[in-house]
Formats: sequence, C-alpha cells, structure tokens
Amino acid sequence: MSNRLLLTNEVLPTTYASFFNFRHILLTTLLACLITVFTRADDEPTSSTSQLSTPFVDQTTGLPMERFFGARTSFAFALALPATPPLAGKTSSFIGQLSFPLVNGQGWGAMGLTGDMEGNFILAAWPDSNGGVMASFRQATNEDNPPEVTGNFSVRPLPDGVVANATSLSYTFLCENCIDASLGLAIDTTTGNAVMGWALSEKSPSGSAADPGAFLGFHERGFGPFTARLAAAATPQFDAVAATALSPVAASKKALAAVAGAAGAGSGDEGGDEENDSGDESDDDDD
Repeated sequence: MSNRLLLTNEVLPTTYASFFNFRHILLTTLLACLITVFTRADDEPTSSTSQLSTPFVDQTTGLPMERFFGARTSFAFALALPATPPLAGKTSSFIGQLSFPLVNGQGWGAMGLTGDMEGNFILAAWPDSNGGVMASFRQATNEDNPPEVTGNFSVRPLPDGVVANATSLSYTFLCENCIDASLGLAIDTTTGNAVMGWALSEKSPSGSAADPGAFLGFHERGFGPFTARLAAAATPQFDAVAATALSPVAASKKALAAVAGAAGAGSGDEGGDEENDSGDESDDDDD
C-alpha cells in the first residue's frame, strides 16, 4: 500500500505540471496569433486603386471637382485643377477639400500625392483648438511620425472654406505648386488619372493643436489608395476661385526641406477589393 501511495504521489505532481505547462503554451500561442491578426488588420488599407473619384460640386464656391468618398469612414477628398494643364516638367496647383468626421472635436485627416504611404507627400489637417483648422505638409520618410516639410509649395485656405466643430471638419484650400512629379504625383498620360492616397485618425496630434509640427500618430481609422480622375477635375472656374485664397499657412521652425523623389518606394497598388472603404456608389452626400 505504501508503495502504491508513493508511486501516486510521485506521478500526480508531474502529470499536473505537464498539464498546466501545456495550457500555458496553448494560451500564449493563441494570444500571439490574435496580436498578429489585429496588427495585420491595422496595417491593411481600407481602400483600393479600383475606387475612382466621382463628380462633385462644392456648395460654397460652386466649383466643380472630382471627389473620393469612403462610405465606411465618411472621409472625403475633392480637388479641382486649372483648365490648362502645366507644361512638361513644370509645377502646377490644385484646389482641394478635405472633409472627415471628428470624435468630440478630436482627430486628423490627410491626403497624399501617391497611394503608397512610404515616402508619400501629404497634407494633414486637424482642429487648431481655436475654432479653426491647422494644415501641415508632411513627408512619410518616417511612417511612425512623418516629419513636417517645407519647400516651393504652400497651402492657402479659401474664405468660408474652413469649418471645424465637435463632429466634423472641412478644409478647402489652394495647394500652390503641389502638382510636382518630384513630390510623387504620377499622372497617366493616356487616362489623365493618378493614384493618390488618404489617411484618417480619431485621435488628435500630440502636442499643441496650433503647432503645424505636432506629432500625428497612427491613422487607425483607415488609409489607402484611390484613383483620382485628374483630367475630369480640370475646370475653367479654377482661376477665379484660386484668386480668393487667403495667406499661406506658415510652417514651424522644425520643418525640414522636402526630399525630392522620396515617394514611390512601394507599388502604390495596395489594398484588396473586400472590406474596403468604397468610394463610388456610396457617394450619396454630394448635394
């Protein structure tokens, strides 16, 4: 009897230890898998290049534009171009409009000249905490915190084109000398289209909201490419509206010189066709 008890006492602790060790390994493995899945989900674009901009009319200026609209995020970016395209090798400007939802007045949104976030030249906007909007040029040479950049380009808001409240932001602006091949915008000479990008966060940039060099953080609400029909965005009304633009937004002292040719490290053709931020049939709020 004592031998049997001794055997039982020796075997059971070993058995229990093996069981608990196996359960620990199983739980650790499952947790690691979940973390990987969610991390990949955060990194997956929520739009694709198959989504084309559609006609849109700005109600404030009456300016006809082309607009990308994401039904799932309600992010929108519209633009209009001069009727006469620039000469080869020359820069040009566009009138743009960023609009997106805010959460209790918090968040930021951005448009980019390419569909690939790596090296992208972007214009970000967020509430400045004074009832207005701060705009900042960035270059995603560091995707964790795209540095503020400066150069032969500027952003000038349009009169009555700046709105920011607790639930949404709208920013209409003239982007001077922003159409520049060295900054990454690649226009297809056959179709007149170009792949562009966008990003959205419901968290405000870190630091002062009035600082154009504030830390942006991750675009956790969504990002991705879309195809802008630039040829269709050209309008003879461009010059008259552009002439009303206000003074340029000043860059901070931390701004770096923009790096020519930084964009294009990736393919620009990111994102699948499922679970994306559709920008065509769902464009129901144009009027």
